[in-house]
Amino acid sequence: MSQTDAAPKITRFTPPNHLPEYLTPAEAQGFLGVGRSKIYDLLNSGELEHRRFGRLIRIPRTALLEAGAR
Repeated sequence: MSQTDAAPKITRFTPPNHLPEYLTPAEAQGFLGVGRSKIYDLLNSGELEHRRFGRLIRIPRTALLEAGAR
């Protein structure tokens, strides 16, 4: 995949209205500005709402915005 085909990277400066409905843990990590371990700690503790689709983890945009407001 070339650099032009890559999806735009999500950072903590990404406006909330540009976020997808569901984010991957890596995208949530970029938006919240925390490390990989912290994201999984939040998921495992239940502090960050998420959905599992088989082995995939997806975090709703609304849950991410609530977590960012804390």
